[in-house]
Amino acid sequence: MPSTEDEESWKKFCLGERLYSDLAAALNNENQNPGIDYIKVGFPPLLSIVSRMSQATVTSVLEYLVNWFEERDFTPELGRWLYALLACLEKPLMPEAHSLIRQLARRCSQVRAGVEHKEDERVSALNLFICLVGRYFEQRDLADSGKPS
Repeated sequence: MPSTEDEESWKKFCLGERLYSDLAAALNNENQNPGIDYIKVGFPPLLSIVSRMSQATVTSVLEYLVNWFEERDFTPELGRWLYALLACLEKPLMPEAHSLIRQLARRCSQVRAGVEHKEDERVSALNLFICLVGRYFEQRDLADSGKPS
């Protein structure tokens, strides 16, 4: 795992060089190498990885990925890591984490508002993050209105 302070390495570790660098053209080597190249596609947030992360590391990586998300679109790889990091956050939240999850919920709402079709696969993931922040992390002002089912 990268050092906690190495933002660029964490983004590559989580999202892979292809997504991090926006290199969709790097697909040509996949036919030659049938195995999974985690350097290119990113490491999944396995329990063996996230369980060894301190709260400071979880918060730092969450910050790196939320900042990355502020500038780019939502992807499944990003969603898996965000969910795993949220699951690792211990309550009560540190002030830095508190601010980050609020930033995440606002960005999810912003991306969701720009989705043209309700059937878009990103909508359910974005809704999940908004709900987690609003209900589990008790940021009720950011939760969608309506009664919980």
